[in-house]
Amino acid sequence: MKSLRRLFTSPKPRSAPRPGPTPGFRGGMPKPEEAFVAIGDIHGCADNLDRLWEKIDAMVPGMPVVHVGDYVDRGEHSAQVLKMLFDRQRERGDIACLMGNHEEMFLEFLDKPEKSGERWLRYGGLQTVASFGPAGDAYGRKDIFSLRDAVIESLGQEQLDWLRGLPLVWSSGNMSVVHAGADPRMPLDEQPERNLTWGHQDFGHLPRRDGLWIVHGHTIVQVPQMANGVISIDTGAYATDRLTAAIIRPEREVEFIQATSGQPPR
Repeated sequence: MKSLRRLFTSPKPRSAPRPGPTPGFRGGMPKPEEAFVAIGDIHGCADNLDRLWEKIDAMVPGMPVVHVGDYVDRGEHSAQVLKMLFDRQRERGDIACLMGNHEEMFLEFLDKPEKSGERWLRYGGLQTVASFGPAGDAYGRKDIFSLRDAVIESLGQEQLDWLRGLPLVWSSGNMSVVHAGADPRMPLDEQPERNLTWGHQDFGHLPRRDGLWIVHGHTIVQVPQMANGVISIDTGAYATDRLTAAIIRPEREVEFIQATSGQPPR
């Protein structure tokens, strides 16, 4: 006969199995079809962009350059940055420019100023408006439609059309450049646009299983990083005075370079 103690004592629970290590990226080294350069978020820092272009032209002349977006807002020279990018793409054809979330907000202001204008102005749009010239009277009167019209007139139809047509993705080999990130479980061509311009909660935490490297900006890092299938190059130029570029060659570690405006960071 079993003892009462053994009869009424619950068995010890089995310990749960220890979770395995988080799976790592298995895509190997970057393998673009040809070497290229990616430049992080500019945010109106025209002097930094000019100096970084000079460095790139000296170090790797003729190499195509991809810009990850966020050309406007927060910095003081957004209009100049847009003109620099527009002119170089049209005249030299050696750069690509992607859409960032701040370009999206800028276009939303131009399309529906009464709906999104005040929000955009609070998130750095006021500096952008000032760079086009008409900030004073129209903004002081809270005349959001006059403000929009003045910006469009200064921007010009050609630049506006170019801005509206900015792509979301640039790809070469096992490399893709986007503004903010992507859902690591979905192919890039199936991603909602918002994932690419505003990011996804799992980006950078779960590795992609398709071997694709993602180059991105949007999220500020103290130093540029290359890890686990992700290359991060937004070093907060408008606040740190450091604009970063990544030189990406087949089967090699990424080389990061930076340019400052020569002014002390804010």
